[in-house]
Amino acid sequence: MIKSFKEMEIKAKEQPSKRVAVALAQEADALTAVMRARKENIVQPVLVGNQKEIEAVAAAENLDISSCQIVPAENEAEGAAKAVELVREGAADLLMKGKVATATLMKAVLDKEKGLRGAGILSHVTIAALSTYPKLLIMTDAALNIAPDLNDKIAIINNAVEVARRLGVATAKVGVICAVEKVNPEAMPATRDAALLAKMADRGQIKNCLIDGPFALDNAVSSKSCQVKGIRSEVGGDADILLMPDIEAANVFYKTIAYLTDNPMAGIIMGARVPIILTSRSDSDTIKYLSILAGVSLA
Repeated sequence: MIKSFKEMEIKAKEQPSKRVAVALAQEADALTAVMRARKENIVQPVLVGNQKEIEAVAAAENLDISSCQIVPAENEAEGAAKAVELVREGAADLLMKGKVATATLMKAVLDKEKGLRGAGILSHVTIAALSTYPKLLIMTDAALNIAPDLNDKIAIINNAVEVARRLGVATAKVGVICAVEKVNPEAMPATRDAALLAKMADRGQIKNCLIDGPFALDNAVSSKSCQVKGIRSEVGGDADILLMPDIEAANVFYKTIAYLTDNPMAGIIMGARVPIILTSRSDSDTIKYLSILAGVSLA
């Protein structure tokens, strides 16, 4: 079981290096991150974008990109399409977001003829190493699914459970997060979904995990909170995965960690043919580097 990003880095270094297609690589943090991973022999970058702009960013950041393949693209749509094509045609192993909007990249990924669609839905998975928590914590979905219904949440859970499995967690504990820990189906429909998901897991309809909820956030990550509130649960206080009720809650949680703490974290999209390394364009090069480690480890 991988319990830290340091362990993830060790695992990534032990594997053959992966070819990463960076969609619009003329972005300082993304380019710095991928070249750091190149220096560690974790990846082989394929830089897609405007060559002059990529070279200018590299010069400004003091990065040597002379050994990297550059695939020309003049705008976001072309850069996204070409990066996706590289992966689809086997010329790259992973896809990474550079200076391109998530919506533009996802449009190329989801193209029915030229994209990287998988069998189910795509969802964003955050992996965080919090100083106050004893293991890696997975949270979903902060970037793609806006207001998931019950069926969407099942698919999102399955994607997150697959991440946990590849990180060595045999049976992931999934906490379904709401504002409260009691079911209030009329005023808070997310609590109803949480109860249904928990019962479905009990009956084997959602596999390879334990699901409980509704949980307020404290119930999912604090055993003391469960004791105080009289909650008896195998998941409570020990969750591996937090399923957020919607993109707003998840995105606030993600950016709270990213901008108000020093805790390391990574962002990946699962459900496509390959993991997609995707963070906010304004995220630091460290978050983007750790996301590369996650993508390589999950591939």
